[in-house]
Amino acid sequence: MTAGEFGDDPTIGDGVILWRRVPSWNWIYDVNQGRFRPKSTAFDDHPDGSPMSVVIAVETAGPEAVMAGHDGFALAAITVGSARACNQGVARDPLPGNAAHAVVVGRKTESVRRRLARGATWVVPPPASPPS
Repeated sequence: MTAGEFGDDPTIGDGVILWRRVPSWNWIYDVNQGRFRPKSTAFDDHPDGSPMSVVIAVETAGPEAVMAGHDGFALAAITVGSARACNQGVARDPLPGNAAHAVVVGRKTESVRRRLARGATWVVPPPASPPS
């Protein structure tokens, strides 16, 4: 489905936490912060044009279940409210074997992606050591 085929689901409250798997190429060690942080590119739509994929945290069996089969990934959290504050909508998009799947829809400019990245927290931090 494309972003235009989804609308914002008002039944998903602003305080709901969304989890997004983040591959290693989408985080960086920030020496100023002394920690790994997600890059803004971690909060973009799929290259095929489909909306940004997330899961609704409270509807999962936990981080371990979400991360199964995704070795080397980290797991970031944002709230529905933070996505909406960036003019993004959130819609359920259940998949076979993943009823908690949802999408974040809307135009993701660089400033939107940066804002989402800055507001994200790690649920499962990157499995890498800081550079020496």
